[in-house]
Amino acid sequence: MLISMTVNKKPYSADVEPRLLLVDFLRDALGLTGTKVGCDTGQCGACTVLLNGKSVKSCAMLAVQADGADVLTIEGVAPNGLLNALQEGFWERHGLQCGFCTPGMIIAVTDLLQHTPHPDEAQIRRALEGNLCRCTGYQKVVEAVQYAIAKESSPIRMIVDTPGKVFYETQVKYLIAGNADKLVEDNYHPDAVVASFDFTVKGHEALKVHFRNYMRWVQIKEVVSTDKFTETEDGVSFEATVRTNRGVAKVYDVFVIKEGKITYHFTGMK
Repeated sequence: MLISMTVNKKPYSADVEPRLLLVDFLRDALGLTGTKVGCDTGQCGACTVLLNGKSVKSCAMLAVQADGADVLTIEGVAPNGLLNALQEGFWERHGLQCGFCTPGMIIAVTDLLQHTPHPDEAQIRRALEGNLCRCTGYQKVVEAVQYAIAKESSPIRMIVDTPGKVFYETQVKYLIAGNADKLVEDNYHPDAVVASFDFTVKGHEALKVHFRNYMRWVQIKEVVSTDKFTETEDGVSFEATVRTNRGVAKVYDVFVIKEGKITYHFTGMK
């Protein structure tokens, strides 16, 4: 029987036996072995995929039932081979041991977060009721999901757990809000210097004028990601990908901080 479906945003067509399970089609025909075969009875959840945006047990349905459908497997969760926040959470919070059940859990929680971006612990546990794990005891899995929620909720796309990250988050909030005066008054020393390759600005009043002009020209909509974040006792440095009214840009900043205020700020754009 000829079937067609979109899997991880790619179209596929194949002639299959009517009795072929969806999980076997994904694994054997398409080579997407991240979807696991565990119990074969739809109880363990290791075979969970998204079908038209909803989580299903792919061992409990036929491939022909997915004809014309949009399927997402664990291989399609993160773009360009990078970990998304949820996958990173499982890594950072030790939400896996053997890893066999992990793909199904990530898919199940992906479904949850689509319609409930900020679930509480009870909602997370309820979403995972159809996924069994013999290693972790589930608490670390819940913590992994909470990590992902916290990271995605932060305007700097980081877990804000150090003084430097708190400072950086405050900086970004003012920039997104377009509040130049508050940004300077709260974050910069009265004699602070902001410099780049083509300008140097010093002092509160000059900085306010600088940031007002900057915000008229560039409106930062969101931080897409923060990379290479380094924090010391007297400063922070990082690179960030930001979405603005003028497109997506890669910026880098270095802050020298004394007594909670920026004394020197170097900024640039790639």
